[in-house]
Amino acid sequence: MNAGAGMAYNVHPVIRVVCFVIFALSLALGPPIQVLSGVVMVGALYVFSGIRSIAQAWPMLRRMRWFLLSILFIYLFISPSEADFAGGQSEWWMPSWSGALNAGHRILALVLMILAVHWLLQHTSRAALVSALYRLVWPLTLLGLSRERFAVRMMLVFEVMEPVQKQVSLRVAQTKVKGKDLKGYAGVAAELTCDVIALSEKSACGAIDIDISDNPPLLQWGWVILLSVVVLVLGVVV
Repeated sequence: MNAGAGMAYNVHPVIRVVCFVIFALSLALGPPIQVLSGVVMVGALYVFSGIRSIAQAWPMLRRMRWFLLSILFIYLFISPSEADFAGGQSEWWMPSWSGALNAGHRILALVLMILAVHWLLQHTSRAALVSALYRLVWPLTLLGLSRERFAVRMMLVFEVMEPVQKQVSLRVAQTKVKGKDLKGYAGVAAELTCDVIALSEKSACGAIDIDISDNPPLLQWGWVILLSVVVLVLGVVV
C-alpha cells in the first residue's frame, strides 16, 4: 500500500462521512469551479487507491447511464437560451448551448458523488460506517427520535445489500431477460419481491454491536476545516 492510500485509510470514518457531506453539498450548490476541483479530489483518491478501485466503480456508473442521459435530455430542451445549436434563431423545441453546459455540470457533479460514495463504501467497513452515522445523527434525539434504531436499520440494509444484488443477477440470468422486454422485467421484479420476503423470514435474529468507543483524533478535524475553507473560497472568490 502506498503512502497516499495509507493516509486515506487512516482517516477516521466520522471524518470521512463529514467530508463527504461537505463535498456533496459543494457539488450540488456550488459553481462549476467546485466541480472541477472535485474532479481533482476524487481523481486523487482513486489514483492513490489503485486501478482496481477505478475498475470496480464502473458497474455502478453503468447502472446510472439512463438516469444520466435523462438529465442531459431534460437540460438540453428546457434551459432558456438566445442561441441554439443551429447558431441562428432560438426555438423552444431546439437544444441550447446553455442547456448542454448545465447538463454537463450536473452530470459531472452526480458522477463525482457516485464515485465518492463508491470509494467510501469500498474502503470503510460496514460496522465503522454505521458507527460513524450513529455519532453524526445525534440531533435526531432532540426531535425525540432514536438514533439506535436508525443505526440498526442502516446495518440491516448493508447486510442484505450483497445477497439481494446476487439474487437479482441470478434471476435475470435465469430468465434471460434482454432489451426492451418490459413484461419480462416485471416478472423478474415480482419474483425478486417474493425472494426478498422469503429471505427476510429465514433470517435469524441476532444482536448488533455498535462500537462508539473510538473517537476521531482531534487533529483529523483539520481535514474537515481544510475542505470547508477550500469550498468557501472557491464559492466566494471564483
